[in-house]
Amino acid sequence: MKKVIGVFLRGAITIAPIAITLYILYNIYVMLDGVFKGLLESAGLYFPGLGAVLTLALVFLVGLLTSNWITNRFLRFIENIFVRVPLVKSIYSIIKDTINSFSGEKKGFSRLAIVELPNSPIKLLGFITNEGANRFIPEGYCSVYLMQSMQWAGNLILVPRECVREVDATSEEAIKFIASAGLI
Repeated sequence: MKKVIGVFLRGAITIAPIAITLYILYNIYVMLDGVFKGLLESAGLYFPGLGAVLTLALVFLVGLLTSNWITNRFLRFIENIFVRVPLVKSIYSIIKDTINSFSGEKKGFSRLAIVELPNSPIKLLGFITNEGANRFIPEGYCSVYLMQSMQWAGNLILVPRECVREVDATSEEAIKFIASAGLI
């Protein structure tokens, strides 16, 4: 019986990452395909996958147009409207800043660091997100995001700079290591 359970668990461990990845990809496909589905169905042009192709083409087109100064001005105009409406401003700013922290010039999760606790052998692994003193960060401190393992939640701590040592690793390696609880 132990062997049967062991073989079953090995199978489950092998299938789980594949199944979860396929599930996520399928849901992304359904979401992308659904953006234009109603419009295409009403025009009698819909077939599965056409909505996804059109959505990806639209995203690509927007990427091309953002290099055009006229379109860029229009997008800035829309952004100015978003940042003036109270609730919309909060939602939009958080989403934009989060996306820019991964893709912008100032990447927020690119500097892995070890935080050494004073008088303790315990060390914490996190990402330096800000070093500039401001109303939240005292002079001589930096903000370090401590991502929790097995999820995307975390804690932001302010640490004296001398307690932080940067680690030479890519953000992808670091996120995999932290998110997997050190297993990868």
